[in-house]
Parts: sequence; structure tokens; C-alpha cells
Amino acid sequence: MFSAKAHYGLKAIIYLAKNTGKGPIQAKEIAVTQNVPVRYLELLLSQLKKARLINSNRGKLGGYYLAKSGSSISVYDVINSLEGKITFISSHEVNEDDPIEMAVAGFWKQAEDNLVAYLKQATIEDLLQRANTGEHMYYI
Repeated sequence: MFSAKAHYGLKAIIYLAKNTGKGPIQAKEIAVTQNVPVRYLELLLSQLKKARLINSNRGKLGGYYLAKSGSSISVYDVINSLEGKITFISSHEVNEDDPIEMAVAGFWKQAEDNLVAYLKQATIEDLLQRANTGEHMYYI
């Protein structure tokens, strides 16, 4: 459903949240610790910066840091900045004269709304707490 961009971007921003207060973190450190190719990570960090979720300093002691607290950055914010709007079905694909198609489209729209709501309520701080406690949530 989501690409590696969302996965790697979340890992990077959680790593930055984990290191809040330690100064800017260089992309190379994030890449090595999170097992993300550094050039790819730099592209993701650029997108996160453009979305104003992170900031950066240049120079030898430069690096990246959160632009605001992890509790005020939702998972949705990160995914939306990297992947764009979450959609399961486009409205132009729906034949409004077909009741079966309308039922299926309505189902997908509700699923999309539920996913977006879940991603908006989950924060980077929530994921950092899960990482720190070793809590893993699996839903079947």
C-alpha cells in the first residue's frame, strides 16, 4: 500500500525524535543506523524539510532535527509529505449508474477515511514510545 518512501521516512523522523536535544543529526548517521541508502534518504529528508516537519543546519556540525515536537507530527503528516494524498479509488473511475460499483466505491471511501483518521491520530511520539518499550502491535 505504501512505498519504501513512507517506511524509510517514518524511520528517519522517529530517529530524529529519539535524538531530540542532541543537536542536528547528519544524514549519514540516520542512513547507517536505520539501514537506508544515504542518497535516497537525502531526497526524503528534503521532502520532509519542504513540508516543514524537519529543519537542517549546514556545515561540519550540521544535520537534521525536528521542526516541532514529535507529539505534534502525525504519521499522516509524514506519509502525506512523502506519498501525497492517500486515495483508494479515484472519483473519476466510478460509474454512478452502476449500483454495485457505487457500493464498492463507497466501501473503499470508508476504508480510506478510516485509514486517514488512524494515521492522523498516531504521532511520531507514539511510535517512538513503542520503539522505546519494544511494544509491537499486530492486527489480523
